Amino acid sequence: MTHTREKITVQFYSGYKGEETPRSFIVGGREYVVEEVISRKRCLDKDSGKHYELFVCRVAGKTVKIRRNESGECEIRPSGDFLLPPKK
Repeated sequence: MTHTREKITVQFYSGYKGEETPRSFIVGGREYVVEEVISRKRCLDKDSGKHYELFVCRVAGKTVKIRRNESGECEIRPSGDFLLPPKK
């Protein structure tokens, strides 16, 4: 199964360090609540040389990866059987 990167709006918990933990995201006009953050790591994009954060989360009982670039732009990378709503 092929998954495409989907641009999303992510709502983060803002602690004393700024935007720290994803709480929910909106894609296709629908909001998904992040039930659990399984892991979080800072990565280096080998092509661009820029850093990004990768969050592995549990959403609706499924595993979803959220990538937040240095610019603040976020992408979702579904994994397993988590399906995004169809594009309109």
